Order: sequence, then structure tokens, then C-alpha cells
Amino acid sequence: MLFGDDPLDELAACGDGDELCRLLLRSQWALGSSTSHREAVELMRRVHGTSEFGDVLVALLLCTWPRWRRVTSRLIAAIEDSGLLSEEELDELAESLLAHELVISYPLGWVSSDWLKLEGGITLPEDTLGHREVSVRPPLRRWAAARALRASPGRLGELVEIAEGFEPHGRDAAIHGLLDAAGVLAEAELRELVQRALRSGQAPVRRAALDRIAQLDGREAALRTARSDPNAAVRAWRPSSLPLQLLGDHEEAA
Repeated sequence: MLFGDDPLDELAACGDGDELCRLLLRSQWALGSSTSHREAVELMRRVHGTSEFGDVLVALLLCTWPRWRRVTSRLIAAIEDSGLLSEEELDELAESLLAHELVISYPLGWVSSDWLKLEGGITLPEDTLGHREVSVRPPLRRWAAARALRASPGRLGELVEIAEGFEPHGRDAAIHGLLDAAGVLAEAELRELVQRALRSGQAPVRRAALDRIAQLDGREAALRTARSDPNAAVRAWRPSSLPLQLLGDHEEAA
């Protein structure tokens, strides 16, 4: 049994995806905090295929909802693995998560007729739009960048430019995602990406770049680079015992 508190019970009782989206959009704050990403996946499973606006919107609202902010990376991975979204829908979700400003527009009357009533007895038209800016956490940027690059390796330059437009944590997360998917790149492109990643302000990103240097030029070259880093965690980097795929992945993708 995944549910057991009143707020989630209300969400679980939704008859379709549109009702679930309405409840999520009406909620200004998270209904508590949870480390169980399975709750969100189960909610999505219950309303799969029933939303007029599509399952991508359901997934987008769930993976950005604050209740699961501590398990965002596990949640987006579980959504991808669930089979609830097609490959095309997953690509659409990734593109949404790469937007510099992600704003959802929806008819105010769709959420609640009360929102159409103003002081003085004025009632707005039912098709008046409301807008909700969605906060995209760094793990979602990382996942989206990786998926977009695997789908289209030729977009590397564009995706790096997109990453540079994010705030620092989002930017570094997106660069990390590009490194995750760098097996689809030719060697020259990978070297350029590694040099960009080494300028990241986040130690985990620079450590991921060292993995790629070890793959390209050998462990000693990566260790030399690591020793010059100002961060102790990066200087302590050691090569993985399981080397990453590079040229084989690139050839397969081609």
C-alpha cells in the first residue's frame, strides 16, 4: 500500500488525469515531503491515458511537484522506465525540462470557478488563462540533457548553449547530463565537452569529466588532471574499474 495519508488519498481518488492535474495546479505548496518516488509513479499509472492534455503534462507536474523534491533523480528515472510514456512523449518531456522558463498555461475555470470571481462582483470569462511557472530541479536538467543528446548527437553545441543559460546549479547539472550521454559523440566533440566540464563549479561534474579523460587518454593523464584541481574530492578521484563505452557507442549510434 503506497498511500496512507489524507492528501495523497485525495490525489489517488482522482478519476482521470485531468482531475489529477487540476489538483496539482491548485496546490500552492507541497503536501508534505516524501522519499518514496513510487507514490508519484503509482499516481501516474492510475490515470494513464485519461488526460485530455496528455500524459506528458501529468508526468511534468508530478516530477516537479515539491513533495518528491528529495528523490527527483529516482522519480524521473522511474517514469522513464515505467513504460507509461512513449519514446516520443519522453522526448517531449525532456524538451520541456530544458526550457529556460517553464510556464504552464491553463484556463482558470478548468481549475476552479472561484478563481474567476473578483472583488466587486466582477467575473472573468471562463477561458481566462492562468499561468504557473514550474521550478525545474537540477536532476531533471541532467536527465533531460542526457536524453536529448542521445536522441540527437548533432545537437551538442545547441545543448551546451542551452545549459549555459541556466542558473549555476541547473547549468552544471545539464553539463553533467551531456557527459552521461557522451558515448554517442565523436572523439573531437567529446574532448570539447570534457574541457567545458572541467570548468564546472561542481566537483561531481569535474570528476565525471575525469572518467572521460581516462577513457580517451588513459588513467595517468586523468590522474595528472585531477592532481591540479583545487577540490580535495576531485584530487581523490580514481579510475572506475568498469570503463565507459565510447567509440562503440558512437559507431552504434551512427
